Amino acid sequence: MPISFVKKYSKLILVVWLLLSALGVVGALQLNGAVKAGGFNDENGTSFVGQEVNEHAFGDPANQLTVVLNSDSSISSEVLDNVSTGIETLPNIDSVIDGRALASLSSDSGKTQILQVGVAADNTTTQNMIPDLRDRVETAVEGEDVTSHVTGAPALDYDLNIQSQQDALRAEIIAFPLLILVLLLIYRAVGPTLVTLLVAGACLIGTQGIGTLLASFLDVSNMYITAASLIGLAVSVDYCLFLIARYKEFLIAGHPPEDALRRATNTAGHSIRFGGLSVIAALCALFIARNMVFSSIAMAGIVVTSIALLALATLVPAAIMLLGDRFFFGKLPGYEKTMRAPEDEEKRTSSLPLKSPLLAVVLIAVPLLIAATPLASIKLQVPVASSSILPAGMDSREGIEIIESELNARELFPTMVTFAGTEGQSAQELNAEVEEFLADIEEVRHVDQVFASGTPAEQYSPYPLSAEKEGRAYKRVVITSTDLPDSDAAHEMVADIKKAADEYPDTFVSGATAQGDDFDRLVQKSIPWIVGFVLLISLLLLGWAFRSWRLATLAVVLNGLVVSAAMGCLSLLWKAVTGEAINSVTPIVVFAIVFGLSMDYMVLMASRMKEQFASGSTHRDAIAEGVAHTSRLIISAAIIMIGVFLSFMVAEISIIQELGLGLAMAVALDALIVRPILLPATLALLGEKVWGKTQSTSSN
Repeated sequence: MPISFVKKYSKLILVVWLLLSALGVVGALQLNGAVKAGGFNDENGTSFVGQEVNEHAFGDPANQLTVVLNSDSSISSEVLDNVSTGIETLPNIDSVIDGRALASLSSDSGKTQILQVGVAADNTTTQNMIPDLRDRVETAVEGEDVTSHVTGAPALDYDLNIQSQQDALRAEIIAFPLLILVLLLIYRAVGPTLVTLLVAGACLIGTQGIGTLLASFLDVSNMYITAASLIGLAVSVDYCLFLIARYKEFLIAGHPPEDALRRATNTAGHSIRFGGLSVIAALCALFIARNMVFSSIAMAGIVVTSIALLALATLVPAAIMLLGDRFFFGKLPGYEKTMRAPEDEEKRTSSLPLKSPLLAVVLIAVPLLIAATPLASIKLQVPVASSSILPAGMDSREGIEIIESELNARELFPTMVTFAGTEGQSAQELNAEVEEFLADIEEVRHVDQVFASGTPAEQYSPYPLSAEKEGRAYKRVVITSTDLPDSDAAHEMVADIKKAADEYPDTFVSGATAQGDDFDRLVQKSIPWIVGFVLLISLLLLGWAFRSWRLATLAVVLNGLVVSAAMGCLSLLWKAVTGEAINSVTPIVVFAIVFGLSMDYMVLMASRMKEQFASGSTHRDAIAEGVAHTSRLIISAAIIMIGVFLSFMVAEISIIQELGLGLAMAVALDALIVRPILLPATLALLGEKVWGKTQSTSSN
């Protein structure tokens, strides 16, 4: 936006931002109740279709909750009756089944009892029932030596939603004091620190307010809140730092304030705009997966980055214009040092990678490639029917843990293969298909029990196996694994079952593990398209920004190296510390976010180098001068980002911890190693042709 316009309407701009922020607060206060939990599934996968077929043909409930009762002594029938009565008074209750009707729901000692609660409602409605259901059950066992827990997929999602909101708030409470401290150390003045924090606050509030609006007509995951904080704090603070630092640099050079601001918006502002556009473009790739979690992360990042770009074009310049000489008020010790231009000694120090560029490239690139090698064996697997994603002490997690320790949890999470007969096909003909399928799966790995109509095990099946609906016959085979539904063994079993079921028409594989497998397949199928889109759009944007295909290609290669090394290190470290593989969501989300954020550093540093080269500096001098003028700024920005990302390590949800640690590692590698060392060394090897068309007539 022209500085003349900002100068003329600076007060109006501030008033508009205040009004928009006030509206944002109203929307932000409603966001927690508007977002949805879960979403780690493929709603277009065969497991969801199979679930709908089972609801239609066999009368399976749309949703199911599990009430777990545990005691030091045998739980009486009277207690079970009281709990059942309390549950049945709730709306949308379809059925309540306990161990008296199904032996697998009771432990041998009778000290642990399960009540399976069928709910005739969608997932959101079922989640909203959780608090009331827990209250009813606790009231029913009051006075008894019995503890109660409500678990199951909707309960796990509900607790995940509550915990993620608490985690985001806790991380922000840690991040903002940290930001204040770091910004004061960088700016050495209160004025720019306050402006930067106000911009960050406006970005978060605006994004949360818009999130509530989006949730009124779209499914928005609770990961929207986390992504808004993760990405929003990083980009808003960094962009302010870039612009204000360049503004100060022009002031040091003797330019009047208005001219200094104009020059800053034309140089650093240009880099910010392209950097922000790169972040937005990279995040757009997440929509390819067509999944609520990925789409919500993308929406949060796109909205908060767009607001940050708007604030940098209007709000920050308006604040500078209004405050004038008072913009840097509240000067702290050391402020005068920040007003000095870079010295020749700093330039020579920054030129060290240029003395032996090939050696520098080898010393940096080889270790990064080695760090990326764990990616070759990474296992993309989302937790299913698992409480491990939640912190200890959460009600739904405790319920799952009791089931796993006291009962056969495998029977509560079976895999179902449903055969839908074609029109006119008899039950006998469909039975023949089922018998053929049973013969096919005799060699399937990790199968424990198989329940099918016409077999001796049919009478022990906890589920109906045959049905006829609207003139069509339906059959299903219920299979349990030798291990828990979240195990590698269960996933291998489901993969083999799906392969066998593909040979039969109108056959659907469903169940918790099958849903997880569908999601993992969705991620694996989306990765090439997401990666390809990000690489292509980055090449196009950077080629346009730099007017050099060599520089654009180099930026993409370096970014890819950073992300690969960071994800390799994260995978190795996470496995060593927790014993578990990282969530299948983590790699692709970190890739999209880091690829966009890394472009900020690349554009800022390379633009400054090209600017120096175009002004007449030699190729190597331009590189050295660009590093000297930007490396300290980039490291300062990186410290802010790393602090923000690491603050999310206080989260108690594992995937948020993974994202925070992965992003922090990637930014650290990028800003502390790749940009100040590998980038200038590589540019030196490539020669001055890397800059493309410039006005320079200098030679190397």
